[in-house]
Amino acid sequence: MKDNRFTLADIRNAVSAGVLSEEAFDRLEGFLGEQSLETAETEKFTLFRGMNDIFIALGICALTIGWFVLWGLLANGPAFWIAPPIAMIAYVALAEYIAGKLKASLPSIAIMAALGATLMIYAVALYMSFAGPTGQLSDLDTVIDFGQRSMNVLVFVAVIGFAFQLGFFLRYRLPVSFALIAAGLVGVFWSALMATFGPAAEPYIPYLITATGIILLALAIFIDSRDPKRVNGWAECAFWLYVFGAPLTIHSIAATFEAAALAMIPVIIVAMVLSLILDRRSPIISGLIYVGYLLQSGFEGAEIDPSMTIVLVCFIVGGLV
Repeated sequence: MKDNRFTLADIRNAVSAGVLSEEAFDRLEGFLGEQSLETAETEKFTLFRGMNDIFIALGICALTIGWFVLWGLLANGPAFWIAPPIAMIAYVALAEYIAGKLKASLPSIAIMAALGATLMIYAVALYMSFAGPTGQLSDLDTVIDFGQRSMNVLVFVAVIGFAFQLGFFLRYRLPVSFALIAAGLVGVFWSALMATFGPAAEPYIPYLITATGIILLALAIFIDSRDPKRVNGWAECAFWLYVFGAPLTIHSIAATFEAAALAMIPVIIVAMVLSLILDRRSPIISGLIYVGYLLQSGFEGAEIDPSMTIVLVCFIVGGLV
C-alpha cells in the first residue's frame, strides 16, 4: 500500500521544485503548527507502550514470585545468604537492559520493586544476624516478622529504601522512582518519629499524613513548573508526585473528619479547582471518589432503592468527569 503521509521536508522540496509557492508553504506550516498545539495531549501516561511491555512485566512478576518462594524455602544455611546477592545481580542485569536500553516503564517498575524488596529484606536479615538474638534467624518469614516488630529496623529499612530509590533514579531516570524518593524521605521521617516517640505520636499521624500530602503536592507543582510545555521527563516526575500526594491529602482529611460532608465538600472543590489550574487530572481523582461516597450516603438517607442509588451515583460522577 502506498504511503500518502508527507513531512514538512517533502513539502519544502515541492517549494524548491516550483510546485508550491513560498507563501503557501508558510501558511501551511503555521496552520499545521496551530493544529499540533491544539491536539497535543497535556498529560501523557506512558506507563506502558504496548502489549510487549505488559508481556515483559508479567514475566518479571512470575520470576519474582518464583524467586521469593524459593528464598522462603531455604533454611538458615549458606544458600540463604548466597542466593540473594545472585538474585540482585540478575535483577541489575535485567534493569540495565530493560530500564537502561529499552526504557520500558512498566517492566522497569516491576524490576525496581523486586530488586528493592530483595535488598531491604536481605539488609534486615544481615541486621538481625548481628544485632538480633542468637539463633533467632531461621527463615524468610522470621526475618520479615522481625522487621515489622522493631522500630529501629524500620528506620534502617527506610534509609536503605531511600538510598536505593535515589540510586535507581540517578541511574535509569525512571519517573516513578522520583516520587518514590520523596516517599522514601517520608518513610525515614515517619519511622524515626515513631521510633523516638512510640505510641505517643499515633494521635498525630493523620495530621502528619495531611502535611506530607500537601508537601508532595507543593513539590509536584514546583517540578511541573520546570517543564510547562511537558516535553521532557520532569513533567512525568511531577505526575507521579501528584499521584502520591493527592490521595494522601484527601484520604487523611477524610479519616480525620470521618468523611463528614461539610468537611469534605470544600476539600473536593479545592481539588477540582487545583486540577483545572494545573491542567492535571490526578488531584481530582481522589475527590471524585469521595463525591461518590457522599452522594451514596445522602441517597441512603433518602431511602432510595440500593440499585437506583448505584445508578444515580455513577451517572452524577460520570457527568462530572
